[in-house]
Amino acid sequence: MTFLSEPRTAEEVAEFAGYSAGEVLDALVAQGIAVRVDGKYQLEGQLAGALSAGAPVDFAAQIERAALLARQVGDVVRTGASAVTAGESVVIARSVALTPNDAARGVVTQILDAVPEMRDAITDGHLLDVGSGVGGFVLTTASLLPGLRATSLELVPEVAAVAVERAKALGVTDRVDIRAMDARDFEALTPYDAVFWAQPFFPEQTRAATLAMIRRSLRPGGILLIQQLDAEPTDDDARAAFTLPRLVARAQGLPFARTLDELVAEIEAAGFALVRTLDIDLGRIALLRRPEESREG
Repeated sequence: MTFLSEPRTAEEVAEFAGYSAGEVLDALVAQGIAVRVDGKYQLEGQLAGALSAGAPVDFAAQIERAALLARQVGDVVRTGASAVTAGESVVIARSVALTPNDAARGVVTQILDAVPEMRDAITDGHLLDVGSGVGGFVLTTASLLPGLRATSLELVPEVAAVAVERAKALGVTDRVDIRAMDARDFEALTPYDAVFWAQPFFPEQTRAATLAMIRRSLRPGGILLIQQLDAEPTDDDARAAFTLPRLVARAQGLPFARTLDELVAEIEAAGFALVRTLDIDLGRIALLRRPEESREG
């Protein structure tokens, strides 16, 4: 697929692939994945952009995750459960994370423009990234805001290790402290100005304790930002496909496609106050605050 990011003749594709790829190329064209122009084959424009080094997300990891989903559905059908290995956790984390580059910085800039309270809090402040995966948001934000100091919490050591390597490549290891640990066990030595919580990846039995940790870690008046990652589609064809990741998520105890109103209610019950919800190009997000009067002691 990456080879076809540039226009190639059928002969060039065959030499690269090691077999006569004519039928494969015809199938890719028939499915709208590739186009044929002047006797050469190339990926369709959006796909070519998604696979380029400058794409904001790892499209190859998204393809791997689609293959993983097929295996997980089979596991659930056979056993009612679907365990995930450390390597598979890395694939999942890569498939949803920003890849710190100019395109990803544009994405984060859109978020900060929509939520200026977050920008004000972390420009020269402290951010706690809870469930950070491979560090897409926190590392991209750190590359944008040189005054930011951040702590990143990720449960799976192999996933955290990818974030560490990315931080080294960006030169931000002195400002982003990446920890492989259960977020529920984190104890802040000093209060944080803002928290970003990757809530879709936290099973039901961990959420109340995680929110309690977030509340303890925030300064009074500190802010919490969340995103609704998935939403149930209205189109019948899309809804049919939607049932598969929902099946797997529910088998893993994850709150798949919970509405933003439901998420806000959950967080308000943990002692936060809603500031506002927003619909932006990237989806639905909510900004909440630890009330000033919640200072303890």
